[in-house]
Amino acid sequence: MREYGRKTEFLSRISPGFSRLGAAVFLAGFLLGMALIFIGQEGLVQNTSFLTSDSLEWIGTLEINRKGLMLYCLRQRLLPAVLLVLAAAAGAGGAAVCLFLLWSGFCAGTLLSVLALRYGIRGIMLFAGGIFPQALLLVPAFWLLCGWCVSPGRNRNGRRASMGKVFHLSGDGGILLLIFCALLCGCMLEGYVNPSILSRLFFLFCP
Repeated sequence: MREYGRKTEFLSRISPGFSRLGAAVFLAGFLLGMALIFIGQEGLVQNTSFLTSDSLEWIGTLEINRKGLMLYCLRQRLLPAVLLVLAAAAGAGGAAVCLFLLWSGFCAGTLLSVLALRYGIRGIMLFAGGIFPQALLLVPAFWLLCGWCVSPGRNRNGRRASMGKVFHLSGDGGILLLIFCALLCGCMLEGYVNPSILSRLFFLFCP
């Protein structure tokens, strides 16, 4: 009961202040990515082979090693999560979160823009299929992790925080365990479930 109270208190601390600021940083990166693609679409899209119909058809014919894909996804998801935790431990959680959200928004904006320019509504459907269903777990997990990194007491005027003050096993340990379990489950969905969804969407690009 006490553990539940700590987690509820943590959730109340990261909202709504962090939610507004985090969403603004992510949106800034997203719009920057879109602007880059739409302004330079001739050089970045039309004259390149990135995500062309031929490349998508080739990808659609590949036999996916789902276990290998899941392990790859684990590396790609856990590495930034661990770096965020270490940055928070070093007193730089706020800067790390801003960079992470800005870069995530930028990547999402550029990829969605390229797919939309090349294929219209089919490209938007492919983008949505590429992040479903794992985004249902990965997005909230990373959002909570970012909120944890910038929660009150994590950073004090840019001064280095001691490990004892950053990690409280009874409170923070449980929150981090929950977050990393969600990331693990999200990677399992990305490795084992998402390929089935994408394989069906690739039929939209068959001649």
